[in-house]
Amino acid sequence: MNDRTQRTSVKEAKRLLREVTRVVKRRGGRLTPKAKVAVDSCITDLRRALDEEVPPDRLDATSKILRAEVERNSHVLRKATAMEYVQSLGLAVGVALVIRAFIIEAFKIPTGSMIPTLMVDDHIFVNKFTYGLRIPFTHTDVVDIEEPRRGDIAVFEFPGEGEDKGKDFIKRVVAVAGDRVRLSGNRLFINGEPVVTEDLERDVPCADSTLGICRCVRQQETQGDMSYVTQHLLEDPKHGGAGCVNSPDWPSANPLQFGSRGTNGDYPEVVVPDDHVLAFGDNRDNSSDGRYWGYVPVENIKGRALFIWWPPGRWFQAVK
Repeated sequence: MNDRTQRTSVKEAKRLLREVTRVVKRRGGRLTPKAKVAVDSCITDLRRALDEEVPPDRLDATSKILRAEVERNSHVLRKATAMEYVQSLGLAVGVALVIRAFIIEAFKIPTGSMIPTLMVDDHIFVNKFTYGLRIPFTHTDVVDIEEPRRGDIAVFEFPGEGEDKGKDFIKRVVAVAGDRVRLSGNRLFINGEPVVTEDLERDVPCADSTLGICRCVRQQETQGDMSYVTQHLLEDPKHGGAGCVNSPDWPSANPLQFGSRGTNGDYPEVVVPDDHVLAFGDNRDNSSDGRYWGYVPVENIKGRALFIWWPPGRWFQAVK
C-alpha cells in the first residue's frame, strides 16, 4: 500500500468516527442497551486502530464494521428529534439575525428620490460592516473601519424630528466634513470647484411617475474614482408643463430650505460640520434630502448599498 492509499484510509476513517460519535452523542439514548454496547465497542475499535496506525486494509475493515453496526440501527439513529429541529432552526435564526445586525441587511426603495440609480420598489442589500461594527439598535461603534466617502449611497436613520424621525433613508453622500458645498446651474460645487459633470441625455422621460409628463436631463458626476448618474428637470419651463420646475441653485433665499440666506452665515455655500455628511437624492428635483433637512450625523449611517436583488432583470446589479 502506498502513502496516498494510507492517507485516504485515515481521512475516511476519521470522518466516519466524527460523524458517528456526533450522532451517538445526540441520539444514542434511543438505542437498546445491547445495541449501545455494540456501537460503542465499534467506535472504540476504530479509534484504537487510528491511534495505532494499523495498515489500510485493517483500518478499512474496522471502519466497515462500524458502518454496518450503524446501518443496523439506522431506524433510530438517522431520525432527528423535535429538539434537534428546534436547535437547528434556532441556530439558523440566530445566524440570520447576526448577519442582519452586523453584516448585510435587505432594504426596499419606497420613493423615486434616487432615480435613475434606484427605482421605486427596488430591493437592495446594504453592507452594514463597511463603516464599522456597531452595537445593534444603537449609534455606538465597537470598531471603526472607514469613513463615508463622496459618492457613496448610504442608508441612514433620518436625522431630524417629525413624522420621519427614526425612519431609514437612502441618499447619495455628496460632501463630507469640512466641505464647502453649493449647487449652481444644476452643477455641484465642492470647495469652490465644480464637480466634473457630463450631460448624457437631454429631454428624456424622467422615469418618475410623480413627475408626470415632465422631461429630464441626465448627467454623470465624477468625484475622485466615483462616477454616478443624476437627473434634474429641464431648465426650460415650456417642456412638460407648469409643474415641471427645475431648481438649479442651492442654497437659495427660500426660507423653507436648509442653509437659506437668513439662517446661514456661510451663504451662498454651506459648510459640512465635523462628524457629518451632506446627502442628496440622485433625482435632484424630486428628493427630500439635505437641502431641506440638513446634515446627516455619521453615527446615523447604517451602511452602504451593495447591489439590487429584485426585481427580475435587475438581479445582482451593483449599486453605484
